[in-house]
Amino acid sequence: MAKRGSSRKRNVPSVLDRLMVSKVAQIPTDGRLEVALAIASVTSLVTVDASTHPFTTSPDDLFDLTFDDSKVAIDEDQMRIFKTALARLLPTIAADIDQIPENPAESIEKVAEFVRLSLLSAGTGSAPS
Repeated sequence: MAKRGSSRKRNVPSVLDRLMVSKVAQIPTDGRLEVALAIASVTSLVTVDASTHPFTTSPDDLFDLTFDDSKVAIDEDQMRIFKTALARLLPTIAADIDQIPENPAESIEKVAEFVRLSLLSAGTGSAPS
């Protein structure tokens, strides 16, 4: 006997999956987690543990660094990849993200603050907790 629902394609999101994605999109964010995740998607030197609250990063001083710091090691070409990844995570402010300079000497904290302000002005962000 086949398992119940086994005829459904595994790649097709269920109604509940779509509802959950919709609800997650409504949760205000300050953008810091998304900035960290986008950085981690570009460089293997950075990891993010989003299962903790607040989330943690390695290196733990990530937001005190610049993108080209040896602990992060993102170059100009990778800045473009970072921005693309960040825009996918925060599509409501993709136009603002596109304006971020592709300068790896930029402060990660300043970029995170720009993202926070962009989210607030778009009405999708939250004030710092």
